[in-house]
Amino acid sequence: MTTEMVAPAWMHQQITAEQYDSWSEEQCSGIEIVDGMVVMTPGASPRHNRLARIVANVLDSAGGVEWNADTDFDVQLQDVPLTNRRPDVVVYRASMIDNMRKDSGPNPDGIR
Repeated sequence: MTTEMVAPAWMHQQITAEQYDSWSEEQCSGIEIVDGMVVMTPGASPRHNRLARIVANVLDSAGGVEWNADTDFDVQLQDVPLTNRRPDVVVYRASMIDNMRKDSGPNPDGIR
């Protein structure tokens, strides 16, 4: 007897920004959205995460008071079709910090 793994239906159809915004942080973890399609992303190694944090710290210091650098943010690059990526480090205008949500990241206009 074999067991087949069947992907959920939502992985085979384009999703909108409104649908994505309604998902919980848990549902959004481990995925990116490319041209409206859900793409599973593997978890990074502890070494990779550490290096990303070191790079973010250096960029944060170099950015002065005008720019921030952080890790672990989705960045919405376009609405239609929806494209969200989760880069290792995000550099954004410091003035955007109150507009940040852990699961949606900065507006692309605030990204350097």
